[in-house]
Order: sequence, then structure tokens, then C-alpha cells
Amino acid sequence: MRKLLCLLTILFSGVAYSQEKNKDNNSISKKSSFNAIVGVVDMKKILAQSKAYQSLVDQFEDVRRKQRNSFTKLEDKIRDEESELLKKKNILSKEIYAQKVKELNIKINELKGKQQSEGKKFESGFDRSTKKIQGALVDVLSVLASNNNLNLVLAKSQVILVGKEIDLTEKAITELNKVLPKVELNVQ
Repeated sequence: MRKLLCLLTILFSGVAYSQEKNKDNNSISKKSSFNAIVGVVDMKKILAQSKAYQSLVDQFEDVRRKQRNSFTKLEDKIRDEESELLKKKNILSKEIYAQKVKELNIKINELKGKQQSEGKKFESGFDRSTKKIQGALVDVLSVLASNNNLNLVLAKSQVILVGKEIDLTEKAITELNKVLPKVELNVQ
């Protein structure tokens, strides 16, 4: 989110600077003044009401639920094996029992490693898809800034007082939902 804010600030600062420079080059007057035209957006609200982000969260939760169920079944299977092994503890020789315990611990560690790697894969896919939404949002905000002759667009969280006339949040939500109604969770 901070990267997006920095990118927006740099983008619109550059636009403002280039417009100021063009004004300086085109005018001969000795005094030059720059009036910034600013817009503000509520990033949290945009994400919360973005159809693409909502569908992404739903997909992520669905995949995570299925993954959790799958791992729960594997954990139950390992617990059953452990229970069976404990029942046979007095029947098996110490060496065979120790070997079976070692094999069971290997299965447990493999399952833990698989859970961690799968979790990282899903989080990475979620992050990639979120960046796609943020990229589309930057494009939407750029068009809104251009259409409204804005020099700067700030996040509402970075501003203390905001007038309703400079709040672009609702327009940004509407346009983002048009441009990117859905994004797929790609897990690799």
C-alpha cells in the first residue's frame, strides 16, 4: 500500500513539476505562481468495495478452506497411525518401534513443510493478484486526475481535513469496477 502511495505521489509530483516547467517556459512574466489542484481517495474503502478485490478474497478463502480440510485429513491419518503404533508398542521390539516412530516423525515433518510451502504459494498468488488490482487502480486514478486537471492525488489516510469536493473515492470505485470487475487467484 505504501509503495502505491509513493508511486502516486511521485507520478503526480512529476506531472505537477512538468506542468510548472512548461508554464515557466511559455510565460514571460517575472512572477510565477503554482496552484496545486488536489484530489483525495480512501484506499481502504476502494479495496473494500472493489468487485475484483472482493472476488479475490472469496477465492483465497475458498482455496484456503479446501487446503485446510485436506491437511486436516492427512493429520487425522497420521494421528490414527500414531494411535495404532502406541497400541503395538509392547508387541513390537524396541528397534522396530523406534524405526516406526522415526518414520512417523518424518511424515509429520513432511506434512508441516508441505503446509508451509502451500501457504506461501497461496499468499504469493494473492499478492500478485492484489498488485494487478493496484495497477488498475493507478491507471484509473491517472485518468481521473487527467480528466479533473489534478496535479496531485493523495491517500485520505495521509490528509487531516478533506472537503467532499476533492474526494475521488466513489468515482475511483465505479471506474475500477468497470475496468477490472474480477481478478483470478493464480497460484503457482
